[in-house]
Amino acid sequence: MRLLLSVLALTFSTAAWAAPNDPWTIDAGKSRIGFTVEQTGKLVSGRIATWSGKIVLEPSDLASARIDIRMDMRSASAGTKDIDDVMLGPNFLDAAHANEARFASTSVSRRGDDYLAQGKLTIRGVTRDLALPFSLRIEGSRATARGKLTIKRLDYGVGRNEWAATTYVADDVTLDITVVASRP
Repeated sequence: MRLLLSVLALTFSTAAWAAPNDPWTIDAGKSRIGFTVEQTGKLVSGRIATWSGKIVLEPSDLASARIDIRMDMRSASAGTKDIDDVMLGPNFLDAAHANEARFASTSVSRRGDDYLAQGKLTIRGVTRDLALPFSLRIEGSRATARGKLTIKRLDYGVGRNEWAATTYVADDVTLDITVVASRP
């Protein structure tokens, strides 16, 4: 009887084993959302320091996959006060009023050895369809996903008034994403 109770306790314990569609826990210290944009002929790079997400992804059950990432745009920084002040200000990200950006997947599919997350990206209250290609490596209970894509900042209303032109700041912004996560 004691053996049967022990087996049942282990079977129904969520900490004992992860089910295929349990969410992954993101390791914020090892994960990164970075960006690069050309400004007056030079590349400016930065990152979004504060973000969180819920990821449910099992390669054998992509129909159940869900990715929902929320980014605190007030934490976006290129590491230079002058650039950061303009970038966070009302003509670009308007982080004081539009402080959250979000990517929510609508589907995830396999593309050869890699994956493609189709979804909606919202920045500054503007939502657009987005296809995020990414690689995925799962080793035991640890996963590493890497993705890179280019978006048009003007599609999201990032760059208003004199900054709506691409004379000084290019329209293309490259996002470079690394997510390290684990599950029990």
